[in-house]
Amino acid sequence: MLEYCVCPKCERMIMLDSDFDSGFCCYCGTHILYSEAREELLDGLRASIPDEFAIEADLSELIDEDDAADNSYGLDECKKMHAKAQEYLGKWDFGNAFKMFSEALDWYPNYFESRCGLLTAGVLRLKDTENWERYLSECIDRIRSQSDWNMAQAALEYTLDIMKKFLSKGGRYVSPSYTVGFFEKAARSFPALKQNIAEILAHCLNIENAPFTDAARLDHETTQFAVGNCPTEPDKNMRRGMLVVIRCHCDSNVKESLCRALYVYDRTVWLKSRDAARINDALELCDEITNGEYPSADVKMVLNTMYDFLMMGGLEPNTTEHEKIVFLSSVYTFEQIRKMGRFFGGFVFFNKLYAEIYLKQRGASLISAEYKRIQAKIAQLSG
Repeated sequence: MLEYCVCPKCERMIMLDSDFDSGFCCYCGTHILYSEAREELLDGLRASIPDEFAIEADLSELIDEDDAADNSYGLDECKKMHAKAQEYLGKWDFGNAFKMFSEALDWYPNYFESRCGLLTAGVLRLKDTENWERYLSECIDRIRSQSDWNMAQAALEYTLDIMKKFLSKGGRYVSPSYTVGFFEKAARSFPALKQNIAEILAHCLNIENAPFTDAARLDHETTQFAVGNCPTEPDKNMRRGMLVVIRCHCDSNVKESLCRALYVYDRTVWLKSRDAARINDALELCDEITNGEYPSADVKMVLNTMYDFLMMGGLEPNTTEHEKIVFLSSVYTFEQIRKMGRFFGGFVFFNKLYAEIYLKQRGASLISAEYKRIQAKIAQLSG
């Protein structure tokens, strides 16, 4: 049964179902206990008039009379627009569905079914990828009960299924940089859907940012199916998307393949151009993966991949160690190499590179304490 309450945060009057222990404020989205919100209302009443029972009954009658007019205004028109939108949605006409859902919400902004429909149509009409996160946020902010939550999850699940069908036909959503916030929020808010979310995001990251993979070569033949907005320059900050895939995807082979596709295969381009943004992105990925929230297998996978990227391991068998050190010592700053020490300090090659870059610093010498410490570390690891 719905009862009048007051949100403890925004102090607005709301209605919560007394059959549930908690709910959400429809104005500010705060998760609140029913007992606290109800007591907040009653406390306000007691402060003004002592007879709480008479007041509660009288106030309920007054609110019902007022809201009978306010809450019904536009509802019939909203439902008519909603029905039209559902017809368009059934025909996969997502553009017109979005238009009808928008008009329905103009008539009655609190009609949650239309809010879920707007999320679905807004994502699937394939125009404004930068607004996906906003559609999802507006939907989540209005969730008030478990039934609302299930409705939103069903809408998102339908959306993800259509996206996967679109991608399986050779299509792609360009620029995960615009949509990663949407995928982050969706995975965090709807854990049951995180595998589907991870699969779609992994595909988009691979297509857009790994030009030497089979997926990207295939995409070259199907670019007419690309939708959404594309930045003028390649995305150099892929850490957020990669972390979502690592956290949500259940296949460790897929996670490792994607990580190597994004960071290792085209590393020569980034290292030769001394691209600090891409290098710092890799270091930030190392920072976040080692914060204690990820399984040891994922930590090991990422650090091994980043070592191959940053230290040129694995793919240059014809390049000597000395040649690598000479090249890399011209790429990294002392601050960058010192930060890498936290992750790669147990490798002999890294410490040799560290010594070379250290000697380029002002005041450094072969007899300094820091240089002697580095040499001792090399000797220890070599022994």
